[in-house]
Amino acid sequence: MKQSVLALAVAFALTACEGDNSHAASGGNAHTLGQISGTAASGSPLDNGSITIKDAQGHSITVLTDAQGRYSADLSQFASPALLEATGLIGGVPVSLHSVATQTGTVNITPLTDAILSISSDTEANECFLNAAVCATKLDIANLNQSQASLKTALAPLMQAVGLDSRVDLLRTAFAADKTGHDKLLEMVEVSAGSQAGTMRLQNKRAQAATMVSRDQKPNPLPADDLPDLSRLDELAAQLNTAYLSANGLDKRLAALLSDDFQFDGDNAAQYLAREMEDAGYGETYVGGRFSPPKVETCYSAALCQISMTVRVPGMAPGSFRMKARLQKEGWKLAGNDSPVSLQMDAGARQIISAPDGSAKVSLLNLVLSQYARHDNPIYSQPDRPAAQIVARSAQLLADGKAILTLKENAECAQLEPQELASANPDYHCPVNYLTPDGFAAVYNDALSRNVLKLRFYADDRFTQPVGKDVIPRAPLFTAAEIAQQAFPALTRDTLQALTKANGASDLKLAWQVPPQLWFNSLLLDMRQQGQPQRFEDSAGALANPLALNAHKSPTLTAPDFLRVTVWSLDRQGRGLYTRYQLR
Repeated sequence: MKQSVLALAVAFALTACEGDNSHAASGGNAHTLGQISGTAASGSPLDNGSITIKDAQGHSITVLTDAQGRYSADLSQFASPALLEATGLIGGVPVSLHSVATQTGTVNITPLTDAILSISSDTEANECFLNAAVCATKLDIANLNQSQASLKTALAPLMQAVGLDSRVDLLRTAFAADKTGHDKLLEMVEVSAGSQAGTMRLQNKRAQAATMVSRDQKPNPLPADDLPDLSRLDELAAQLNTAYLSANGLDKRLAALLSDDFQFDGDNAAQYLAREMEDAGYGETYVGGRFSPPKVETCYSAALCQISMTVRVPGMAPGSFRMKARLQKEGWKLAGNDSPVSLQMDAGARQIISAPDGSAKVSLLNLVLSQYARHDNPIYSQPDRPAAQIVARSAQLLADGKAILTLKENAECAQLEPQELASANPDYHCPVNYLTPDGFAAVYNDALSRNVLKLRFYADDRFTQPVGKDVIPRAPLFTAAEIAQQAFPALTRDTLQALTKANGASDLKLAWQVPPQLWFNSLLLDMRQQGQPQRFEDSAGALANPLALNAHKSPTLTAPDFLRVTVWSLDRQGRGLYTRYQLR
């Protein structure tokens, strides 16, 4: 399965009708609620996600969203205010969004309601939800209204540009996840935690300008110049669903969805289509899958945006599909990724647990850069394909235009490798994971937050002949402080006990636990014995937990001297976290 394995000020105070919730909660003067409904979205809807609702009295209920992110719930037994948490995938990345219900009717759950909750409670929204009994006392109407007023001041030009009236209530005005109005506002704003409790950082995804928002300080409004027309962007998902109905004729259907300037990992449109047909023949394909509406990650112009979608293929775990999209006269088309080489660049973290050494956690940068165009890759050469052609011999990771990392050619491994970072797996001949010291992570994350971090390729090894277009990383590196606080996925105790006695012929049923805010991705078993067949199995994206891994049993593997199990997960920024158990 192919996987590339939040988002988001009318400088007006809230109107009298928005602030006149005299029957709503105020400190300890709680009342019961009733029926609520709304939309959970971050531009793209929370597609078949779950919403957990609880109050300070210990009541709790979980409901599901539909494919458009809509939900409803009966809170007639709940005290106001009730806290809401929506979890699931948007654009193939796990998200956790929050909101607060103080009255019956509409209650939206978006990055902006998440921000309202954080600003009002002076804590992160997920922490507020976890400690509902304490946090609910901070959520009086005055705080909620003041927090929303600050957000709307920061968003004023954008709200006006997308046609939102100043009286719109970000918490309570109903909307549809259709890339217009309120939903377009969510698509064009990136929302993240500020450096201090009770503050949030908003960034315009088109202009890349940012502003800080708090209850007590008037924020600077975000500019709203040259916003893209997103009204037809969702058509791409429907068109991809149709294109991937079957492998027969896939290339012809996909051809109509590619832009005039399409380029993906060095492939032009014809080469990309040929590769897709080849992959479909091997079963490595999206055939039979369903694509969610696109989520906008950033826009480079009014006609070119980076998008991501969740892809659900029957029998597989949901995956992520990322590409650029270009607006042409026929509508939005896939534009590839503009990269001249095959590229994988992801932030992550690893925990290794072994009997003699205990456990150790490290921050990682996963970096796989083939200097060959994908259709020329010598590792998977084809007789009818042209000879391997080197596209890039070096690269630099630039912050404010200055190199913070240099990558040079390892011809034997057909990849570019960073020179300043140590391999996280020194025994691997061709490493892909690299350790990220805290000092490097700080520089990297600062440049990423200011949108001045870029990866640039060169046709020579002296960094003088740029080739292709710059690539912009999307997820921050883990710092030492984050790693120390981070919970990782874990196998259950019963599973670990069973594995201590396992051999190649054992029936194995593996179970695991994934901490809140993480999303299970995959599981891998690697069992070896010198001179005997290897037992190597993965979850193939299966969703069952526990999971039976018995497809490749080896009866002769009676006393394996090597046994390793790895559990992978993703966090809500798309970073990979995995725990590796080295049991023998």
